[in-house]
This record gives sequence, structure tokens and C-alpha cells, in this order.
Amino acid sequence: MGEVRMLTRRDTPEVFRILDRRPIDNIVASSKVSRQRLEPAWTGSELIGYFEGPHLVSALVDGFSLHPINATDEALDAFSSCLEHRRCSSILGVRDEAMGLWERLCTRSFPQWASPREVRDHQKVMAISQDPAVVPSQSVEVITTRHLDRYLEASIAMYTEEVGVAPISPQGSYRDHVTQMMMKGHSYGVLGADSVLFKADVVATSGMICQIGGVWLAPQLRGQGLSKTFMAGVVAQCRQRFSTVSLYVNHYNLPAVRCYESVGFTQVGECATIMY
Repeated sequence: MGEVRMLTRRDTPEVFRILDRRPIDNIVASSKVSRQRLEPAWTGSELIGYFEGPHLVSALVDGFSLHPINATDEALDAFSSCLEHRRCSSILGVRDEAMGLWERLCTRSFPQWASPREVRDHQKVMAISQDPAVVPSQSVEVITTRHLDRYLEASIAMYTEEVGVAPISPQGSYRDHVTQMMMKGHSYGVLGADSVLFKADVVATSGMICQIGGVWLAPQLRGQGLSKTFMAGVVAQCRQRFSTVSLYVNHYNLPAVRCYESVGFTQVGECATIMY
């Protein structure tokens, strides 16, 4: 059995060494850490490492969500023993790693971990590294904070539809989150007369790779083939800044899968999310 300990700034080179092994799979984790520092106050999470001798083998993002990174069976055993007495909002990551951590936690403390709200155990990781295969819509644009209220309304609709609960909090933290993405130029959409008709966000970046999330089309426009040209528009604009655009989608969401495949995305991996 190896050693488990909290990672600090001095471990940064080792952390990025394992993150860079699978840059698309690890893009969310990579976006939470910096090449200069790993302090929880900056990343919003603690990062736990599993070492064999002097070498970092695996890691675990331990915060609002649990996210194993390049986790071996031995590392999952060790991580689960450290997490027995706590809870989280979700467990996510590469499918075998996320499901493996969850199964170990259930074995250790069944009542505490074995009743998630939902298990999405087959989420397709898809990517595109060339121009979209369909003509991009010219209506897609970067949405600025001038349209914050309209974009926030669409974002809340997307989140509620996707997760099953509204993201609204008394502190307005979701509004702050949406605002920050818009200020970075990471929010794309199609504007109607008084509403947002389509939206998508760059939710993570690492080097020349970005990940798209929060994709939503107004219900009255669905089934008309518009999502293909709108997504192509997002890809075309993202590829002005990044060489590869990635995303993940639930395997049962066949309309979305077909849309992404039409645009030119191909499956490059599989992830899972266990939601509490």
C-alpha cells in the first residue's frame, strides 16, 4: 500500500505530469489547478495524492465533488478509506475510476453512500480537432454581460432540465458563476428579440483544449435541426482559440449524440457521474 497525503505547491510538477497523460479526460481537474500553486483557497478544493515511493501515481480532487484522477485500484482503496465519514454533491471522472470509488465507498459505509439521486454511468466523452462538418450558423456570438439577465434565465432553464433541481441560491452564487463565464468571453449563444434561443459555455480550458458544457436550445425550436448549425458555430469560434473542443453527453440522450456526431465530434472516452 502506498502513501496518501495532501498535495502542496511543491507537488505541482508531479500533478501536471499525471494530468497531462490524458488531457481531455483530465481537463476539468487541470482547469482547477495552476502551474504555480495548488492552494485550496485558489482551486476551491483540496487535492489528495497517492504515492508509491517518491512518485505520485494518482490524485483525488476533494471538494464540492469528488474527482479521481488516473486512479489505480490501490489508489481507489486508499482514497475510499480517507472519505468514509463525509459526503459530497457528486462523484465524477473517468467511468471506471468514478464508479470504482463509489462502489468502494458503498462497501465501507453503505447507508451513507448507497442512495444517490442519480447514477449516470455511461457518459460519452467526445472531441473535435478540425473544422465542423456542417456549415456554422452566423447567428452564434459571444454573449456579454449586457445580456446577463436573459442569459441567466436560459442558464437556469438548462441547469434545471439537466440536473433536476434549480441552481438558485439566496447568495446569488449561480448568477456570479454565469457572470464570471461571460466576463471571460466563455459564453456563446443566439439572441432572440427578448430571450436567449441557444446557449453553450466553455466550462474548462487547459492549454489548447477546451470543454463545452451548458448546451441548451429553447424548447420551441427543438426538432428543427437548428442545434447542428448552432453547435457548429460554437465549435468554429472556439477553434479560433483552441485546437481541440471537447464535451461529454449522456449516452441515452440520442438527439444530442446525433447532433454532435453530425458536427464532427467523435467519442474518445467515457465518464460517469454519481449525483447526491
